Amino acid sequence: MLSFVKNKKPMARIKAFSEDVVLNSAMNVFWNNGYEATSVRLLEKEMGINQFSIYASFSNKKNLFIESIKKYREYVKEHVFYDLLQENAGLAELELFLQKKVQKTNAVDGHKGCLVVNTAAEIGTKDKEIAREIELYYDFIYEIMTKVIRNAIAKGEVPADTDVEIQAGFFLGIMQGFSVASKTMDEKRLLDFISVAIKQIR
Repeated sequence: MLSFVKNKKPMARIKAFSEDVVLNSAMNVFWNNGYEATSVRLLEKEMGINQFSIYASFSNKKNLFIESIKKYREYVKEHVFYDLLQENAGLAELELFLQKKVQKTNAVDGHKGCLVVNTAAEIGTKDKEIAREIELYYDFIYEIMTKVIRNAIAKGEVPADTDVEIQAGFFLGIMQGFSVASKTMDEKRLLDFISVAIKQIR
């Protein structure tokens, strides 16, 4: 009796790279150069993979950029906003956080600004999907500022009748403006900028 062997399904191709690692590289390329100025050839070079692999994993440049913004949000949550995400962070922690940002800005690579603020300036609302990621990032910062200001009220650092929503929006705007101003403004002016922002809420 003849026996028939069923054709086996082809095995899925195993990626020879870590998607997390190459995405981190892409994030830095976009952060340094912006969206429009970043070519696929540059992405190939910095990510260490070819165009086929980029498209196979991320479909196209725009999707790669969107994933890079999401990666950036994870990055700042862990490396930038960590102190403000602590349970009892209040006004003192916010002031120290902003002062530390001045120090980092004056470091070798500190003048890149914020990837999302840079993107908002470059693309704005021209692309709905990218604009949505910008909005989600701003919501993330707004939530942090809301928590910090509520803590500041509870700790007696600011008046009890402080309008939390208005101040959270104000400091969100401060963070956006700071990211742009820090590219060219000297340290003293940046520190004065912070001082005025903190004094107005006390």
